Amino acid sequence: MRQFTQTHILFDLDGTLVDTRAAVTGCYTIVFREKLYSRFPPDDFPIAELFAMRPAEVFAIVAPDRVEELHNAYRDAYPRCTALIKVFDGVRDMILDLRATGRKPSIVTNKGLERTLIDLSVADIPPEAFEVIVTAEDTVDRKPHPAPILFGMAKTGAEPGDCLYVGDGPQDILAARAAGMAVIAVSYGFYTGELLATHEPDGLVDSVEGLARMLDIPPARKVAP
Repeated sequence: MRQFTQTHILFDLDGTLVDTRAAVTGCYTIVFREKLYSRFPPDDFPIAELFAMRPAEVFAIVAPDRVEELHNAYRDAYPRCTALIKVFDGVRDMILDLRATGRKPSIVTNKGLERTLIDLSVADIPPEAFEVIVTAEDTVDRKPHPAPILFGMAKTGAEPGDCLYVGDGPQDILAARAAGMAVIAVSYGFYTGELLATHEPDGLVDSVEGLARMLDIPPARKVAP
């Protein structure tokens, strides 16, 4: 197995550290029921693209004249759905292990900051464990555009050769490639290994344990949680 030893490891959030598909679907269901008086998803909605889209983009499709109102309703609904958030086994230890060995994990996600912090709280990972947290508020463009990753890299002050991106989707691979850095794809998230392999990531793993090995993280933590 190839190992990656870059100092700066930039992580996607959804599908990589946490699985919020049920929570996101629950939020949209609440908003559609309480604000649009309809079911979710509506007919002809591109459901396969849902988890790569920002809420504002979703609402722009179904109710372009009410985007801000519905987006606010979505924000209000998310805390009601935290019980549906799944944390992938081992991610907390993996992030803390990286910090313990002097390396610098960061997050680059298409998700908004408020919901990102909720997800991290559910995962019991302190935001301070991350060198940088880049969210939807930081760039207009979203992955697969490289802007969020480039923004995160600039905030770390690192060069592309000392950065690695980890994500679970084709959009993550494309964004990292365009940003000039290596990328590991994880198939335990929202996309299959077969699909991810077609985009030729530098590494491909099917478990958090495998990811930790690929990141050359020692098996035993050096500090207490």
